[in-house]
Amino acid sequence: MNIQFQKAMIIEQFKKVDDINLINAIKSMLDFAIKKEKEVYDIPESHQQLVMERFERIIKDPERVMDWDEAKKKLKP
Repeated sequence: MNIQFQKAMIIEQFKKVDDINLINAIKSMLDFAIKKEKEVYDIPESHQQLVMERFERIIKDPERVMDWDEAKKKLKP
């Protein structure tokens, strides 16, 4: 069952609900989900700056970057 079909089924079921407590509970869950989704993508300015500084160092000195396969070999015991 794909996600769009599931959403449509839930919406149709929700339209039939008259229990205010259930409606409030579902609304709270949706509000929480929306808030969490926004938090995932809110990257602090300081973190963004750190990434940009590291990226600039790599551009200035590409030799400091290690190939992923090489790094895996060095990390394995």
